[in-house]
Amino acid sequence: MTPRALRRADLVPAVIYGRGFEPRSLQAPYGSVAHVVRFAGANRLVDLNIEGEDGGETVLIRELQRDPVTSRILHVDFYRIVSGQRIRMIVPLVQQGTAPVSQQEGMVTQVMHELEIECLPRHIPDFLPIDISRLVDVHSRLRVADIAVPPEVTVLTSENAEVARVAVPRKLVEAEAAEEPELQPGVAAEEGAVREERPAEAPYGASTRA
Repeated sequence: MTPRALRRADLVPAVIYGRGFEPRSLQAPYGSVAHVVRFAGANRLVDLNIEGEDGGETVLIRELQRDPVTSRILHVDFYRIVSGQRIRMIVPLVQQGTAPVSQQEGMVTQVMHELEIECLPRHIPDFLPIDISRLVDVHSRLRVADIAVPPEVTVLTSENAEVARVAVPRKLVEAEAAEEPELQPGVAAEEGAVREERPAEAPYGASTRA
């Protein structure tokens, strides 16, 4: 059946693949796929039972295609997990705590929302926390190296990459610029003073009489 015909039959076309594993095309009832996507997301292991086979497979949802208008699931990729084999994942970053700088009218801006990691399947975190309580003033920054990561997880993103910063509202910047001190009158007068011009001396030997 074509993908369009499968969708008319309320089935979702899918593929399962993995390291050292020949990719296989599958199809699954739409309701079952939607349920798994809703409750498992991309970072939780899923037991995939294939009709006519014993044992099933342990997989992760690696990619999901949706209709851009209706958000209906069009296709799903399952990544086959092998016990004891480390895998690479993208996990979300979630803010935790309260930033003291927010009491100084500073705003926390999160510039990185995901982190690439590597670990065993059983150690995959649902998310990694960002402790924004360390943002104490407008000069504070958080980098990947500041994130608390479990010892079983290896971070692949550069430790110097910026995760969050403090942004100062535009109105405060403009207010500070308006409060800059003016130049002292004496300084302005000195810089704007005009030197007195003297008559040019007559050339040597020239008469100065009328």
